Amino acid sequence: MNTKNMQIIKFIVERLSGKLGRIHLMKLIYLADYHSRRLFGWPVSTFHYHWWQYGPFDKEFYTCIENLGNTYIREEAVSFPSCKGYVFHDTPIRIKYDNLSEQELYILEYVIRNYGKVGLQTLLEEVVYKTEPMEELTKKNAYGEILPMEMIDNVDKTLYEGLDPKGIINGEKSVQEGRTRSLEEAFNALQS
Repeated sequence: MNTKNMQIIKFIVERLSGKLGRIHLMKLIYLADYHSRRLFGWPVSTFHYHWWQYGPFDKEFYTCIENLGNTYIREEAVSFPSCKGYVFHDTPIRIKYDNLSEQELYILEYVIRNYGKVGLQTLLEEVVYKTEPMEELTKKNAYGEILPMEMIDNVDKTLYEGLDPKGIINGEKSVQEGRTRSLEEAFNALQS
């Protein structure tokens, strides 16, 4: 079984191997869903978040980790003075990311680039707990309730009024791959 959520977990662990534990990984997935909903109106994952200890969480996460087993990722137990923790490591076995669209992969890369190196405590306090769905539940003291993620669907739409965010992502990818030229280069070529 190779679900979309399992592909998301493998994708993140591949890029941040040895740097993430369970809580941190779940919060990065939450932030990918958060940003995707704001921009496109839909989440990257199929997780349904509840407010549990340390913020947004879905128990389905454990099933995904178990199914990835020691084949696609390896989970190492780490002992701390007051508790036990885990760190995820990548394995050489690859997954085909056929359940993730180009836009969803872009959102995951964005989250990894912008939040992947942020310490867990800072990530929780400065980012996750300041997202609108978490603030909404915190304000109501609704621990254990489902996060109202739909409240942020398409809120960034005004930032790209008249533009297609998918086209913008494809354009950026073209620039990164060197498949496009600057406007100045195009004008110079026309004048030659």
